[in-house]
Amino acid sequence: MKPFKIILLVLIIMGNLLLTGCWNYREIEKLAIVAGVAIDKGTNSRYRVTVEIVHISQGRDAKPSSRIVTMEGETMMDAVRNEISLSGERLYWSHAKVILLSQEVAREGIAKIIDWYTRDSETRTDVKILISGEKTAGEILERGKGVTEEIKSFELNSMLDNQKSLAKAPKIDLFDFLNMLESDGTSPVMPLINIRQADSKSVLEIMGTAVFRHDKLIGFLDGEETKYLLFIKNKVKAGVLSQEEPGEEGTCPVALEIFGNKTRLEPLVSDNNIEFKVNITVTTAIDEIEGSENFIEDKGRIKLEKDSEASLKAGIENLIKKVQTDFGVDIFGFGSELKNDKPKLWGKLSNNWDDRLKSLKVTVIPKIHIRNSAVLSKTIKVKD
Repeated sequence: MKPFKIILLVLIIMGNLLLTGCWNYREIEKLAIVAGVAIDKGTNSRYRVTVEIVHISQGRDAKPSSRIVTMEGETMMDAVRNEISLSGERLYWSHAKVILLSQEVAREGIAKIIDWYTRDSETRTDVKILISGEKTAGEILERGKGVTEEIKSFELNSMLDNQKSLAKAPKIDLFDFLNMLESDGTSPVMPLINIRQADSKSVLEIMGTAVFRHDKLIGFLDGEETKYLLFIKNKVKAGVLSQEEPGEEGTCPVALEIFGNKTRLEPLVSDNNIEFKVNITVTTAIDEIEGSENFIEDKGRIKLEKDSEASLKAGIENLIKKVQTDFGVDIFGFGSELKNDKPKLWGKLSNNWDDRLKSLKVTVIPKIHIRNSAVLSKTIKVKD
């Protein structure tokens, strides 16, 4: 047999072996596609699991919708499999977008839940993870109403993606949480979700941060405190800085739109005494002036920059003091930065880092640059 015929035969055999189809192929109509899951404590220390299942109807103008199914079990896997007795379908997890956890579950520790979710072959670690500010996590899916989408879990996913324009909740997926949980020198956080009443409707709101010590929930930060946290962690890409300036007619509120930010953590070591500098550079524009004060020309603009820097500095320093006093965990990543910058010193200090954090001196140095005043070049004047 000629050499090229042998090569051709080998290619044909390999093609037959590789192009055999999907080994785990299943018909879509036989799947219960999970959009999101909420996890609570059930009766007698069991788990109560609420899933939002995508329903795909047929027809030209059909729109996707969802239904809510709740079940309990001795373990997470037991609860999930018990869903078969309710719908006759096995849950399919590859398209799940969010995991919602109750505070009760999170305070006991969520390592077991993470273990179950990441161990399954169908799940993905890019699923977003949140803490419920309500009594249970299940009621977020049961009572909460979406604004733009029928499927609530998909809308929550979009809301978290768009936090980059607000900066009042961290965007955390399961991979991020695992990374923080297993890394030295940083403690995990999660976004907080609540149900808020608006126009007689129960709408979903993502704002604030849940703080963890290892895998256990220990407290919360509100939306404004979260913004300061994200500044320290160099996670602010957009958002608004509000400043109240004195004026001839009283207080004059001004809104600065954030167009960019760069934060650099700088460890300073002297005789095993550690301090940190937090250097923050923010680029903004004047987006709103509720008064007739002139912040466009140099004198007013420079004063507004300095006053805004002082407000940002105070807000960040107050947050650091609160975390040091109330929580005693490093959600800022100071320890991680020290480990990267001075690994030998970190090896000596890592065992009692949380204790050192409580008295760690941190100097905040903000620099705010106002680059323009949007489409208006002067302040609006109203005639007497």
